Amino acid sequence: MTMRVAIVHYHLKRGGVTRVIESTLNAFQSLQSPPCCTVLAGEVPDDCSFKEHAITVSGLEYSNAQEQTPEPAKLLANMREAASKALGGPPDIWHIHNHSLGKNSAMPGIVSLLAEAGDALLLHMHDFAEDGRPENYQLNQEVVGFAQKLYPMATNVHYAVLNGRDFQIFAEAGLSPDQLHLLANPVEGATNEVDASETEAIHQELGAERILLYPVRAVRRKNFGEMLFWAALAQAGDVFATTLGPTNQNYVAAYQDWQDFAQQHALPVRFEIGEQYDWSFSAIMQSANCILSTSIAEGFGLAFLEPWLFGKTIAGRDIPDITKDFKEAAIDLDHLYPALPIPETWIDMNDLRARIQQALSSAYQSYQQPLPENAVEEAIGGIQAGAGMIDFAGLDETQQRIVIERLVTTPESREELPLAELNIPPTANQAELICKRFSLEDYAQQVHGIYTTANQSSSSTPDYQEPESILNSFLKPNRFRLLRT
Repeated sequence: MTMRVAIVHYHLKRGGVTRVIESTLNAFQSLQSPPCCTVLAGEVPDDCSFKEHAITVSGLEYSNAQEQTPEPAKLLANMREAASKALGGPPDIWHIHNHSLGKNSAMPGIVSLLAEAGDALLLHMHDFAEDGRPENYQLNQEVVGFAQKLYPMATNVHYAVLNGRDFQIFAEAGLSPDQLHLLANPVEGATNEVDASETEAIHQELGAERILLYPVRAVRRKNFGEMLFWAALAQAGDVFATTLGPTNQNYVAAYQDWQDFAQQHALPVRFEIGEQYDWSFSAIMQSANCILSTSIAEGFGLAFLEPWLFGKTIAGRDIPDITKDFKEAAIDLDHLYPALPIPETWIDMNDLRARIQQALSSAYQSYQQPLPENAVEEAIGGIQAGAGMIDFAGLDETQQRIVIERLVTTPESREELPLAELNIPPTANQAELICKRFSLEDYAQQVHGIYTTANQSSSSTPDYQEPESILNSFLKPNRFRLLRT
């Protein structure tokens, strides 16, 4: 009998989770007996590529986009009705994305009610309210009747996480290994058929001999200041380019400041070329001589894999917690740097300490947690990059601009930098390895295996993890970065 699956997310606008859902549906076509799937979401845009599988359920969208979010029992009843109608019967399993992210006040209750009713659940975790999103965390804590029921533990409830770091966090929090799964996102092959004249035209338009491309949406954790740092050290003919501007209004002002700063100092940077020009993403990627990443935080880490699929190498910052899984899969990322050392004498350390003190206190207060003793010293220790050195990504935008201005106005100061040149190795043939290790076919088998296990498991009365058990794994002074506040 064909398994019936209800996949749930808040919206299907373009983004990481929507892409994963799309890949999941595509992957299932490789199975001999694919499950019958419907996708429930609060918002289904017209350009959704799998719109024929999607159903809009009012109330599932973000709570801040609603006048009033429905009560969990009411919204769940509507979800059950919509799913049963689309599937021809009740779902055998509910595959819910980011239920604990704190985006919809009804979702913790919905998950708890499903768990207690004995429904089979796969809770797919991409991002965490506990990881630098205190407003989201507070929304979860304010859910009447369900604040302590965010993470149900039962034989019929399974969890999927994207990386080894998150797997360890949930395992140490007490989740049974039978219910916890490391589920890396699938990686689909890139389209490389781009006419050479297109890439030549992009080079000409940007006035570039060499394009170093940062293909991301502008958000604070992407650490744009570090891209401008490298632009200040650029070779003649280099152009640094980004693809997309911000959609988060909280970042618009800081993003504009970076644009103004780059123009003021005549840095070879072009912003949001994916929006300013009618160029395809494939053409932009193929035009790049190298892909850059300066991000300080990622979930799965597709940015470390995708460049190779376009035949491009990646340069810039490593995120060891994320790339550890890739390196263990024999993907070579050893040329990336884990820190960008800056002499402490270049900045006002008392000012940095004060900024960290204020922001760290605010972060712990936002999570309603006491600030640990020596928290500021631990946070400073977390951004030290050798004797007398501070990691550039440990600074905020104001102090990053001070460093870049020094490089621009005093070029000889670069001699004081331990790392003053990007390591851009020759492009290696890693695409085949990546596509094999993270193939759609393997992903389909993994997900279907979890579905089968969850569906065949006898249900049990759920226990619940202590909400602070996950929070304490993320909220640590040595992990604190000003760019994540």
